[in-house]
Amino acid sequence: MEKGLSTSIQKAVRVIKKADKVLIVAHVNPDGDTIGCLLALGLSFISLGKKTTLLSQDGVPSRFQFLPGSELILSETAEIAEVSIAVDCGSEKQLGKAAKAFFRAKTTIQIDHHDFGNSFGKIQVLEEEAAAVGEIVFELIKALKIEITPAIATCLLTSIIVDTGSFRFSNIRPRTFDICSALIRKGVDIRYLIEESYWKKSRPMARLSGHCIAQTQFSKDGKIAWSTVYQKDFKRFGALLSDVDAVADELRSIEGVKIAAIFRETTRGSFRVSLRSSDGINAAQVAKHFGGGGHHNSAGCAIGNSEKEKHKLLDELASLVS
Repeated sequence: MEKGLSTSIQKAVRVIKKADKVLIVAHVNPDGDTIGCLLALGLSFISLGKKTTLLSQDGVPSRFQFLPGSELILSETAEIAEVSIAVDCGSEKQLGKAAKAFFRAKTTIQIDHHDFGNSFGKIQVLEEEAAAVGEIVFELIKALKIEITPAIATCLLTSIIVDTGSFRFSNIRPRTFDICSALIRKGVDIRYLIEESYWKKSRPMARLSGHCIAQTQFSKDGKIAWSTVYQKDFKRFGALLSDVDAVADELRSIEGVKIAAIFRETTRGSFRVSLRSSDGINAAQVAKHFGGGGHHNSAGCAIGNSEKEKHKLLDELASLVS
C-alpha cells in the first residue's frame, strides 16, 4: 500500500472507530463500483454494531439488486451521522441531493480513485492507481480489522468486476488480482458475479440494446461509433436510464471501433454521454473537457440538448483517433 494511502486510511480508521452513527453515500446514477462499496462498508459497520445509513439518491440499478444488503439502501434520509463517507465520488456534484445529508456530519470522508482535481471531504482516502474503489475499501476494512465475510467479499468483487470491464480494461494492476484472489478465497463464485453484474440483461435492456445497435452511426472510417437514445425509447421498451451503459461496451466491441459513445436523453431534455475507448485513447480526457470524468477507457459526461453540442463532443473524439 502506498504511504499516502496508508496515512489517510489510518486517519479514517480513527474517526470511524469512535463513531456510533455512520452515513455512507453513493454517487448519482450509481454503478456497480459505488453500490458494491456502499454495501461492503455498510455490512462491515453493521457487524461492528454501528447505526449505519446507506444512501443512494437514485436507488439501486436492477442488475445490482442481487447484492447482499441492497434492500437496506435508502433514497433519502433525515439522519444526522457523526461520520459520513462518500464512495466513488470524484466531486461534490456527484453526491446530488445526498450532499445535504453528507455535509451534516461532523467528519466527512471521501474515498475515490478518479482524477483528484475536485476532491472534497475533511479526510480524503484517494488512490488514482486503484482499478476500482473496491480495492481501497478492501484496504480500509482490513485496517479496521473487520472480518471479510462472503457477503462483504461479494460486494467488493462486484465493484472490481464492474470497474475493470470484467477484467478487460487497462486499469488492472497486479494488486487488483491479489485482492480478487483474497476475496475468492472467501467462497465467492466469481463466474456468477460476472454473469449477474456484467453480462446478464433484462428483456427491456436487451430490446433497447438491439435498438441502439441498429441506430449506430460511424465516423473516421469506422473508428468512432455512436448511438442516441431518447426518452420515447425508454418508454417504448420499458427500459431504465442505467440500462444504456452496457450498450457502449457493445458498440466498442465492433470490429475497427476505437471509441464508442452513447447519448441518452434525460427527463430534463439534456443528454448524458457514456464513453468507451480502446487502449491508448483517453476517454476521460474528453469527458473532463465537458465537465465529466471517469477512467482511461470508461468515462462519462453531460451535455445540452442541441445537435451542435453533440457534434462538438464527436469532434473531440475524432481528434483522438488517427
